Amino acid sequence: MLWRATRHATGELRARHRLFVVLFVTGTILRLAALFAYWPALEFYGDSYSYMWYSRILRPDSVRPFGYSAFLRLLTWSPSLAVIPAVQHLLGLGLGFALYYLSLRRGLSRGLSSAAAAPVLLDAYQVNIEQMVMAETVFSVLLTAAIMVLLWHPRPTLTRCAGAGLLLGAATLTRSVALVLPVLAGLYLLARSARGRRLVAFGLGCTLPLLAYAAWFACVYGNFALQNVDGLFLWGRVAQFADCSRIEVKPREIPLCSPHPPGERPGPNYYDWDPNSPRFGFATFDADTTAFFRDFAFKVIEAQPAAYGRMVAGDVLHFFAASRRAYPRDWYLASWQFPTGGVDPHWQIDHALNSYDGNVVPRRYDPVLGGLLRGYQSFGFTPGPLLGGCALLGVLASMIASGYGRARLRHDCLLLVGMGLVLLVIPCATATFDYRYLLPTLVCLPLAGAFGLHQLRLVRMQTRVLRTKERSATK
Repeated sequence: MLWRATRHATGELRARHRLFVVLFVTGTILRLAALFAYWPALEFYGDSYSYMWYSRILRPDSVRPFGYSAFLRLLTWSPSLAVIPAVQHLLGLGLGFALYYLSLRRGLSRGLSSAAAAPVLLDAYQVNIEQMVMAETVFSVLLTAAIMVLLWHPRPTLTRCAGAGLLLGAATLTRSVALVLPVLAGLYLLARSARGRRLVAFGLGCTLPLLAYAAWFACVYGNFALQNVDGLFLWGRVAQFADCSRIEVKPREIPLCSPHPPGERPGPNYYDWDPNSPRFGFATFDADTTAFFRDFAFKVIEAQPAAYGRMVAGDVLHFFAASRRAYPRDWYLASWQFPTGGVDPHWQIDHALNSYDGNVVPRRYDPVLGGLLRGYQSFGFTPGPLLGGCALLGVLASMIASGYGRARLRHDCLLLVGMGLVLLVIPCATATFDYRYLLPTLVCLPLAGAFGLHQLRLVRMQTRVLRTKERSATK
């Protein structure tokens, strides 16, 4: 009986959700291929090692928040690193299912719901980052969970508000770029008529984890903060165009001024990480140094706001280009491509695999599967114009919705587009251009596009009904 019931349920699932099943199975095959092609995992030199080390010693890192290290701590029971990408691949598939189920819940067709889930299921760069010991997958899961809590129910309850705050706080402690997202969520809740205790619950849910972490950070490093590198990265961002003749330069700041014309200067990769960078003449990753670099960067931005704005806008628009191409000042695209054969050491993925305690782990590479994945990655990614179109659809739908009594969809679209754009603008404004920062937007912008198209369809149907009534009344 159980076998027959299972077969019946499976057959009904295939019949009613055929397109999503195809997408889900394809995504599963891609993830299995990645897991066995690059066993036991892929690591990004610096970040991956740091995440694992701090998860072992249970101490906050001065550079990266502890959230992902806490996730890795949960997986230390396994003697193999393969459990990390295996769990992350399952989470990636769960992202696709969550986006599909949320879309169906909100009344979208099965086709539109499948379209909202397709990028996160099929994007080769998403599959690649899931295979790596990197924080993006866990960050996307926390962000998606927060979106589901906010959008699931017509009226945000006290419990849901607190839950959304906790999830966004956890997301911020996984990747600090999320620090602005609670502001957008708070505005969304205000627009949805959340008042009083609900806003307090949201605020406490978000801020208490951050305050607790900042207090822990202060106990270790002496300053109340989430990390000690924001000033350094911001200086690396502005150093490529800074004109020190326009600002008052203190003697200690002279090494931060480049003697070369802006067109001949390198990008943030050099200023942040190259051993010849002027920043290595200062103490690294402490509160005083990051404040020193931050103050200098603010002076440059205040003196050259147009140059700074052009740089940020140009990098954000770069994300929406049709092809994937990194320029000399950008972070290396090949860092996030499936490696085949020899690897340039600048890409930071050629070093030995390390375990939690720093010991070298043997790796196994399958050239057939690796070659197939790399070939698929040359076209199997979410095109920038498609993401841009999704954002425009969300904005257009939000503009139309208010006149047709669909305020909820309007607010949903604005929240999703706003979150997606913030996740692109903040890194471009404070760090560097890196296609890795595009991946979390796959849970925001495609969903915004699907919601927007659904809204436009509803408005079109409503308009037709009104016209039919008007014609009937005139007869």
